[in-house]
Amino acid sequence: MIIPAGIALGLLLGYSLQRGGYCMNSAFRSFYLEKDKSLVRAWLVVLLINIIGVRLLTDIGTVSPLVAPFFWPAAIVGGFAFGMGMVMAGGCASGTYYRCGRGMLGSMAALIGFVIGTAVLDGGAGLPLQQALRAPVLHFAGGEATLFSLFGIETTLGRWLFIGAVGVPALVWLVRAPQQKYLIGWGWRRTGIVVGSLALVAWVLSAMVGRNFGLSFTQPTVALTRFVVTGDSSGISVVSYMVVGVPIGAFLAAKAAGEAVLRLPDPGRFMRQAGGGLTMGAGASIAGGCNIGHSITGASTFGITALVSTAFIMLGCWVMTGIIYRSEQRSMQRVELARKVPGGIQ
Repeated sequence: MIIPAGIALGLLLGYSLQRGGYCMNSAFRSFYLEKDKSLVRAWLVVLLINIIGVRLLTDIGTVSPLVAPFFWPAAIVGGFAFGMGMVMAGGCASGTYYRCGRGMLGSMAALIGFVIGTAVLDGGAGLPLQQALRAPVLHFAGGEATLFSLFGIETTLGRWLFIGAVGVPALVWLVRAPQQKYLIGWGWRRTGIVVGSLALVAWVLSAMVGRNFGLSFTQPTVALTRFVVTGDSSGISVVSYMVVGVPIGAFLAAKAAGEAVLRLPDPGRFMRQAGGGLTMGAGASIAGGCNIGHSITGASTFGITALVSTAFIMLGCWVMTGIIYRSEQRSMQRVELARKVPGGIQ
């Protein structure tokens, strides 16, 4: 059951990510440069579905969410590195996986870099750095490192009131959203509902096989790499098969839309994407998760490590976006100047 269930989940997720153009690199970058916040809204829909759904599943005893300890240096350093890396790679972890299915060779280079980066920091030469950054841990009175513990919210009613205080303003913002101007594929509402529902299904499937976490890309990538290299299958779970299905599902969606075409970027961009994948993988291994594991799954439990990591993923994304934007502006200015100089570019 675990193999077909995982692959089916991956196929559906990859198909949905491709049809919705769902990439959290683009979503977070839009805070910085773009007026259209459609992908931010899709992310918020995904998050709200999982906050409410995971709380319900927890209250009825279906899932027992695993919450990471608050190893704050790792969350800060790893999150920031991941955010910078995903801009260089041209996509977040999930975005990189599904764009491989579209035939984007730059994303394939980024995925290889991501695999290497996670392997080096999660058992290779970089393991001491990961361990050093995870060593300092802040503890909370309630036990788990969540906002519930931080604010001393121990009752079921209190937790639901807190969810309402957070969720109602977000819901109002979504309801008041203007009409989406640029629509290719699914709109943000459909994308958010479908991806959010699949992420919630991942919680249930994982709980059925004794895994107390939901959707993620970093741990499954590490587990598959370890299995291929050493034969160790101890980390293989339903989401391991899910990440195998994502590119296939994306390919099917792209093929149906006539978008499954091999694309090779220029050499400079290709190398930048490979380096971005490497940086992204290293950051994800340090922080204990990526944009999915932290910014959706971990955030849905109000885990403080997930929330801090998400904040620094955003910060890293904005910093690298600014660096690349200014670099490209200077390059354009040099080209324009060369055109004006006699004997320059014709």
